[in-house]
Amino acid sequence: MMTALNRRIVASQRPKQAPRAVTSVGGRFFTNDETETPDTVEAVLEYPGLLVQFSLRPTPLPGFEHLGQIGCLFQGTDAWLATNYTRNEVWVNGQKVDDFPRPEPTIPDSPGHTRKFLEAIRRRDLETTCNVRYGHRVTKPGLLANVSYRTGRRLQWNDEAERVIDDNDANRYLSRRFRHQYKL
Repeated sequence: MMTALNRRIVASQRPKQAPRAVTSVGGRFFTNDETETPDTVEAVLEYPGLLVQFSLRPTPLPGFEHLGQIGCLFQGTDAWLATNYTRNEVWVNGQKVDDFPRPEPTIPDSPGHTRKFLEAIRRRDLETTCNVRYGHRVTKPGLLANVSYRTGRRLQWNDEAERVIDDNDANRYLSRRFRHQYKL
C-alpha cells in the first residue's frame, strides 16, 4: 500500500523530492508469528508544502469496506479520493461524486516487469518502465517510515546526501554489511 501511495506522490507536482522529515509509529497488534514487520502503522511524511499521513492496518477503513483490503484514501480539505487497483471514488463535502474528470495517466501500462527487464537485457538497455532510479525514488518514503518506526524517532532527511541528519543509529538501517565475494 505504501508503494501505491508513493507512486502517486512521485507522479504529482513534486516528482523528485523526498520527504524532509518522517515520523512513524505502530506495532504488531493482529498477527502473532515470527516476522518483525508491524501490521499497524501511522506515519507522517513532511514534504515541502505538503504533509502526507499514511495509515496501514489489516482491516478496511470503516465506510470503505467495499473497496477491500488494499487501497488508498487521499483526504484533502474539500474532497476525498478512495482508490484501489480497480476502482476510484471521489467524495466532495461528504457526497459521493459519480461523474468526475479523470487525470491523464502518468505511468505507462507495463506488459509485466519481468518481460520489460528481460527485453532490456536483450537490448543492453538500462531503461525499463520501472527502472532502478524510479524504484529508488518511490520506495524511499516507505523505507524512511520503516526506519522511523524501528528507531522510535522523528527523522530529518538530507536527500542530497541520502542520510538521516545527526542520527547515526538511524543511518545504520540504510545499508547492510555484505558477505565477502566468492573466490574460485
